[in-house]
Amino acid sequence: MKLLFSWERSAGSFSPSCSSSTVNKDGVSPLACLLTDDGGQTSLEVVSWLNEGVNRIRLVKESKIDFSDWSRDAWGAELSKGEVKIYSLYDENYFELLDIDSFEAALLAWLNFIQLKPGAGVARRKGDRFIF
Repeated sequence: MKLLFSWERSAGSFSPSCSSSTVNKDGVSPLACLLTDDGGQTSLEVVSWLNEGVNRIRLVKESKIDFSDWSRDAWGAELSKGEVKIYSLYDENYFELLDIDSFEAALLAWLNFIQLKPGAGVARRKGDRFIF
């Protein structure tokens, strides 16, 4: 899977965007949708929510809890030791499965990206191993 993070100009300001090489039959990446589900907040206001997701992943990976659900306005993630189910809050049959390490790497990369200074032409590509 490859992810592309970029800043897109919209209504006079920049907003973060994510696209993935892995999409479902409808051409949608639930992972990209979850990462960009900002709940109407600015990218910097979303940082605490993303940090909460990272903390929940670590609790599951360290076996401090068996399961956690982390969701926003339209997308959620069911976290378990082996995998993460990313799903639409409007249709739970619309989902994507990832191993928890890949999901954690993607979330950390997104968190890092949205804290960069936004600007036209600023983009980061994440490869199969989630390395910039």
